[in-house]
Amino acid sequence: MAYESSEIMFAAAILCKPKPEDYANTENVKRFMIKAKKKVESNPQLVQFGNKAIEIGFISLMDEENSKMLADMAGGISAAIAVRGYMGISQSTDVVSYMTGNIWPKEVEKFKVSAFGFQDYNSADVIVTADKKTYYGISLKKKRKSQDASPTLINKAFDSLLVGREFDDTKKKLVEARVNYFADIVIEAVNKNIILKKDIKNFDSLVISNKKELFEAKNRDKGQFDRAYIDTKGYGTAPNGYQSKNTNDSKSMRFFVNSKLAEKDNELWKAFLKVLNDNVELFSDSLLNIILKIKLFEKMDSKDLGKFKFDFALVTGVGNVRGDNVDVGRSQVIGLSTTLCGLTRLEDQNRNQGYKIIVDEIKSASSKGAKVFLQLVRGRLTLLDLEIRYKGSFTPQPQFQATLNKQFVEFLKRECDL
Repeated sequence: MAYESSEIMFAAAILCKPKPEDYANTENVKRFMIKAKKKVESNPQLVQFGNKAIEIGFISLMDEENSKMLADMAGGISAAIAVRGYMGISQSTDVVSYMTGNIWPKEVEKFKVSAFGFQDYNSADVIVTADKKTYYGISLKKKRKSQDASPTLINKAFDSLLVGREFDDTKKKLVEARVNYFADIVIEAVNKNIILKKDIKNFDSLVISNKKELFEAKNRDKGQFDRAYIDTKGYGTAPNGYQSKNTNDSKSMRFFVNSKLAEKDNELWKAFLKVLNDNVELFSDSLLNIILKIKLFEKMDSKDLGKFKFDFALVTGVGNVRGDNVDVGRSQVIGLSTTLCGLTRLEDQNRNQGYKIIVDEIKSASSKGAKVFLQLVRGRLTLLDLEIRYKGSFTPQPQFQATLNKQFVEFLKRECDL
């Protein structure tokens, strides 16, 4: 599994109860990390791992000579202080942390939830408790400065959001949009001699009756094309032909496709937007659920947890180390109850206005990449900033990213005492 350093830094910090002098300067943070590492290693009941290999993997990240690790420790301290406040305990109370991942510690396996097509619908990175009765799932993000952009909450293939038979028609329409759009780009590339017509067998008949083959290129000449036509990097007359790696060459296929996707009023993104808004009620519910876990409490209630309680929060640690300067900022903690309160208030205030997905014109206008920026809005309030992008290949589904919009965070502060 991949090990995220901010998670072990948070667990170590909440274990070791840092005082302001522990992060007064870089040398003090180094000493604190050394002390914290030893304490994590010597207290297996206070920081628990799924197995020994995971323990070794996490602890190996606690390197006091690594500047990135020091910055993550500053962020971990920030998050630990804030989470203690959220739990309603003092800075001196002992806290047990459980590091999740592909293998959870046995004591917290009961809180695992697989739902809505996700094995890790309960996406807690670390689970903490002070009394072994109430457990807090912490979905941990990080940023270096308070004014930095909100961290990404999800980064998945776009169709991972469309789980369930109710999305079958939506997925079919999105596939058709992708096939037609990219096949048309291949046709245009042939017309511009980026791809030579003679190099695509039966090109004319494919244009008329099999655009899917122009997109997928399953029957291509693999000696000439090491990937689908739409994913080709080079061009027909390049020294290395279609396998040329210089994608900055304005004559190359990759340069051409990227430029088409970056065009204003791009037909593919317009097709995506239409399909999403034609099914906006379904899509917005799925989006909010997958990103904000709005049905997690329902799933927990359906489990036999006995005397145990489970809470969940999105936490963004804020911290950095540069030279001898240490910045431990104020972490943002958004509990699931607060999120649900906000969505209920939003529903009450906009009963005659549903959700809409719109293009973020400002971000999209300044982008030159193979991406589009969208927003989920209701009434006058923007909840989520969304990004759909292609990265490296155009035949798979595009990647989907989402962050909380500042308007929604301010709304939670105003309406739900965040």
